[in-house]
Amino acid sequence: MTGPRAATAADPPATTGEPVTAPASYAQERAWLAACLTHDTPTYCAVDEFPVHAGVTEDDLARALAVLTERHEPLRTVLRTVDGRLTQDVYPRLEPPVDHLDLSGHDHAARTEERRSLRARLARHPFDPLHAPLWRATVLKLGEGVWSVLFAAHHTVYDTASRFNVHAELTELCAAAEEGRAPRLPPLPFGYGAYARRERERLTPGRRAGLAAHWRAHLDGLPPVHPLPLDRPRPRARAFQGAEVRTALPVDVTAALTAAAHRHGTRPAMLFLAAYTALLHHHSGADDLAVGLPVTNRADPGTRSMVGTFVNMRVLRADLTGDPDLTELVRRTTAAVRAGERHDIPFQALVELLPAPRLPGVPPVYQLAFNHTPAGTLGAPVSSCEEDLLLDVADGTARLVYDTALFDRTTADTLLADYVRMLATLLDAPGTRLSRLRATPRTRNAPAPADPAPAATAPSGAAQKRVAAVWEEVLGTGVTDVHQDFFALGGHSLQALRILARLTGGHTTAPTLRTFFADPTVAGLAAALAPTDPGRTAWR
Repeated sequence: MTGPRAATAADPPATTGEPVTAPASYAQERAWLAACLTHDTPTYCAVDEFPVHAGVTEDDLARALAVLTERHEPLRTVLRTVDGRLTQDVYPRLEPPVDHLDLSGHDHAARTEERRSLRARLARHPFDPLHAPLWRATVLKLGEGVWSVLFAAHHTVYDTASRFNVHAELTELCAAAEEGRAPRLPPLPFGYGAYARRERERLTPGRRAGLAAHWRAHLDGLPPVHPLPLDRPRPRARAFQGAEVRTALPVDVTAALTAAAHRHGTRPAMLFLAAYTALLHHHSGADDLAVGLPVTNRADPGTRSMVGTFVNMRVLRADLTGDPDLTELVRRTTAAVRAGERHDIPFQALVELLPAPRLPGVPPVYQLAFNHTPAGTLGAPVSSCEEDLLLDVADGTARLVYDTALFDRTTADTLLADYVRMLATLLDAPGTRLSRLRATPRTRNAPAPADPAPAATAPSGAAQKRVAAVWEEVLGTGVTDVHQDFFALGGHSLQALRILARLTGGHTTAPTLRTFFADPTVAGLAAALAPTDPGRTAWR
């Protein structure tokens, strides 16, 4: 047993055999794209700690982690792009990346601080999607026969439900080792690669058309961007820089949730969500709002015991018309969420199928999001933000993650404080109408004058013409102006990835998706490609 040291092994874990290639799942694709665009490692890294209540040894724990690795394909997976499409390579065997840390000689305060520091280091140590595995673990010795396992994983291979599955299997494996018997683990009817293939096969052209028709009708007339007042004008390019504020929910609020949900015939999550839409209504004046909701997407019974990522983003169209009371708002919220469950579609496909043009600097379809983790923690503070605002509620704590290009911290503090007050009112006085809720007044900024648009310019020179040709091939539309915004013309992230793949030919110094998002025009991409390989054109 060694003393305190870094959380990652000095040598990379060994993989054995040739990997099996499968298409990435839609959830992997979404998490990978988002991670490419942001700069903050903790946003896409989950860190969990699993206490071990069994009489086991360090070797028993290492063997348990090896069994987990052998059972679950994502723990042996790397991700790579082939011609602009994300694939997963699954190795047949992989030596688990496990470190060991002996804290048994520390007093309670020192152990607590060392564990906190180690969790922070694990969260901020980046993963390389091209090198397996996309997780790491540290076995902690806390005393004689007292153990804990710190487990960090990238969201492309691990989600919230995976946390419960890892903990349950680790607990059973340790119990079996203590009792000298074979472990009783749930069967896995198919692997994650097979799931990803089946998922894509199920989205047939006919099903895509039916889902497209539903969502086009359901979202028809929805404003493309929310009217919530911003502290600064929205920039044309997103930087994905974020910050957060968080607060503990009052004890009387958390104590009243279960009974209130029972009275309304719904779940506590619907109460949290309804209060959030009330907050957004009060601060924006809007009766029609889109809110993004992450969903577990494990309806197939075969996926429920699997470790991997399955999360999809679903769009809730919140109806706040007619000054409803809070009871009616909860009813509408619950009904809307249940209706969305019947028409589930991968969010990337939804963006691709919707006819509305994209606006520069505006996340597609929704810019306000909500997440509820019923039995989990909020994790390390983040400094990235995919949306304008994300309200995240877990285990008696709420936080608001905000885009720092748009909002000040004082605004975030105000919004979060108002949310807690509105949630308390929803629980205490559900007959209160929206118009009678109390909120802190905010002043809407006058819109800044728009920058003058550059004069339309046709592609010129070899670089711009080559980019324009690939652009037309992928988008299906000609380029008449090198300053036209790729997303305003209907492009989406996967098409951007294909354009980069065809132009760069796998150059390691080629522009990234983040670079493309910063200036999504033919002129900008041509300029970004120029320095990738001095002495010759980047795409040859």
